[in-house]
Amino acid sequence: MSAPHPVATDPAPDIRSWRDRIERMNPATSPCPGLHGETWQRVHATMLDFLERFGAEAVDLGWSELDLFGVHPSVGTVRVDHCGALVLGGRTAQWIDPTRIGFGNLTYYRDTPGRPRGIPVWAYGG
Repeated sequence: MSAPHPVATDPAPDIRSWRDRIERMNPATSPCPGLHGETWQRVHATMLDFLERFGAEAVDLGWSELDLFGVHPSVGTVRVDHCGALVLGGRTAQWIDPTRIGFGNLTYYRDTPGRPRGIPVWAYGG
């Protein structure tokens, strides 16, 4: 098993910083394995939508950039156990609480014991 990749994450979550990083990502260019074409375009749009509607609340509730935007450091979203809530599937968030985000009939839990940590999707380098 390889050692985890060290990643500098925001010491204090900042939705402006997250939005700037996402807006700099090209929705027409895949950022990592597992996010391609229309799926990546949908994920990109729903990340921005989430920040508009729930960003401040997510910060207040303690959600981190890895909780929301994490991907595996070498295989992207292919390893979903490393992924944050907003990079999986491109569904629109319907609600948020301290430990979960609801996407219609799907719920993302951030407090899964033993869940590995990824890197932010914007930091993916292959």
